[in-house]
Amino acid sequence: MRERAKGILQRFGHELKSARHKGSFARNALYTSSDALVTILAQVILTPLVARIYGPEAYGVYGLFLSITLNLSTIAGLAYPNAFVLPREEERFHDMARGSLLILLAFTALSVPFFFWHDLLFALAPSWSVLGNWLYAIPFTILVLGLVHIFLGWATRVKAFSLYAKIGPGTNLSLRFFNLAYGTLSKGSVHGLMLGEVLVRTLSVGAFIVGLKQYKLRALITGYHWPRIKSVLLEFKNYPLFIFPSRWLALFATQLPIFGLTTLRDPVSVGQFALASGLLLMPLRLLGYSLSAVFLQKAAEVRAKDPAEVGMITQRLYVRLMMLGVVPFAFITFFGDAVFALILGDDWRMAGTYSCMLGLFYFFRLLSEPLVTLYSVMGQERKMFSFYAVNMVANLGAVLFGTWVLGTPTGILLSFCLCNTVLYLYLSARILHMVGRPWATLTARSLLILFVVCLFFAVARELIMGSWWVTL
Repeated sequence: MRERAKGILQRFGHELKSARHKGSFARNALYTSSDALVTILAQVILTPLVARIYGPEAYGVYGLFLSITLNLSTIAGLAYPNAFVLPREEERFHDMARGSLLILLAFTALSVPFFFWHDLLFALAPSWSVLGNWLYAIPFTILVLGLVHIFLGWATRVKAFSLYAKIGPGTNLSLRFFNLAYGTLSKGSVHGLMLGEVLVRTLSVGAFIVGLKQYKLRALITGYHWPRIKSVLLEFKNYPLFIFPSRWLALFATQLPIFGLTTLRDPVSVGQFALASGLLLMPLRLLGYSLSAVFLQKAAEVRAKDPAEVGMITQRLYVRLMMLGVVPFAFITFFGDAVFALILGDDWRMAGTYSCMLGLFYFFRLLSEPLVTLYSVMGQERKMFSFYAVNMVANLGAVLFGTWVLGTPTGILLSFCLCNTVLYLYLSARILHMVGRPWATLTARSLLILFVVCLFFAVARELIMGSWWVTL
C-alpha cells in the first residue's frame, strides 16, 4: 500500500513538472481545465441570481431556443471541425476548414426560408410558437455557433489551448452579467436570456478571429480551390457519414425531454429541466469535456508511435474521471432537491428533483463521453454510430412512453434517466473493451465504489431529512 501511494505521488509530481513545458499534455489540459473552472465558478456564483430574476417559464422558452440552435449548428458542421487535427499537411487542413465554412454558409442560407416563413413549422410543431419573433434569429445563431465550432477546431489543431482559457471564461462571464443587467432592468423579460446568447456569442466570434490571426486564420477566406477541397472532404468522409450522425444523435437524444415537455405545453417544466441539466453539465465540462480535445490529440499521437499505449492512457483517464466524479454526482442524486431550493429558491425545487433523477446518468456520461473520441482514433466510427443510433431509438421510446403513457413531466424524466443510465454504463465498458483493457474488472470496481458512496448519502439523507431519496 505504501509503495502504491508513493507511486501515485511520484506520477503526480511528474505531471506537475510536465505542466511547465509548453505544448505538453499536462499544460494543455491545465489550460482547458482552467477555462472550465472559471466558467463553472461564474455559473455557481451568478446562476442563482439569474434564476431568481427570470423564473422557470422564461428558462423554458430559452431552453427551447437553445436546443433548436445547438442541434442545427451541429448539423451545419457535419463534424468536419472535429477532424481538423487529422490532416498531416497544413494545406490539407486549410482546405478542410474552407470546406467546413462553405457547408456552414450553405446550411444557414437554406434555413432562412424555413424560419422566416414559418407556417409549415407551426403546423409540424405548434408548441414552438412560444418563441415568437425569436424564430427569425435562429439562422443567424446557427451561423455564429457554427463559426465558433470551426474556430475551436482550428485552435485545437494549432494547440492554441491558452485561447480557451481567455475566450471561454470571458464569453460566459459576459453572458451572465448581460443576463443580470437586462433582467434587472426589464423585470425578468425572457428576451434577456436569448438576446444575451446571440449578442455575446457573436462577440466571441470576433475574439476568436483576433486570437487566431497569428495562426494563419486568413487562409480560411483565401486560396479556395474546389478540387482540393472536395478531395480532402472525401478523404475524411467518415466524419459526415458516421461521426456527425453520432454526435448529433447524442446531442439530440439528451435534449429529447425538452421537446417532450414542450409537447405537454408546460414551459415551467421545460425551464426546470433546462436549468437542472445545465448545472449538471458543469462537472462534465470541468472534469471531462475540457480534457477531451487534448485527449484526442494525445491518443492520435500515441497510436502513431505505440498503439498498445492507447489502452493505458485510456484506463488512467477513466479511473481519474471515476474518482473525481463519483462523490459530486452521488451527492446531487440524493440531495439535489434540497440544494436547489436552498440556493435558487423554492420556485426551483422541482429542478432539484430533476437533478436527483439525472445524477447517475450524468456520472456515466462523465465516464464515457470524454473517451468517445477514441472511436475516431481507432478507426471504429461505424461502431460509434451504431451505438448512438440505438441510443437515439431507446431515448425516443423512453420519452414517448413518458409523454403518452405516463403523461407527466416526472414520468418523462424518470423513464429518460433510467434508459440513459443503463446505456452510458454500457458505453463506458464498451470503450474499455475496444482498447484492450479489463473492462469487466474496471466496470465492476466503479459500480462497487458508486454503490458504497450512494449508500452513504442515502443513509445521511434518511437521518437528516427523514427519507432516503426525493419524493416524486
